[in-house]
Amino acid sequence: MPQSKKRVVVTRKLPDPVETRMMELFSTVLNLSDEPMTRDQLATAMRDCDVLVPTVTDRIDGALIDQAGEWWKATR
Repeated sequence: MPQSKKRVVVTRKLPDPVETRMMELFSTVLNLSDEPMTRDQLATAMRDCDVLVPTVTDRIDGALIDQAGEWWKATR
């Protein structure tokens, strides 16, 4: 039985070739508006994905990880 693709959330716009390749390899959710995600949006995205692809402008700290769910806490 084939393994399901990992769910990846990309927080901001990346170069088109990178996004295209990610969509080929993973179940990818892109931030099409390219607006910065709020902390609540980041926490929700983290709860709903296997991999978060943030950019340097995203503030990922312990408090956000605590909101994101048990899986993320275990990886800290």
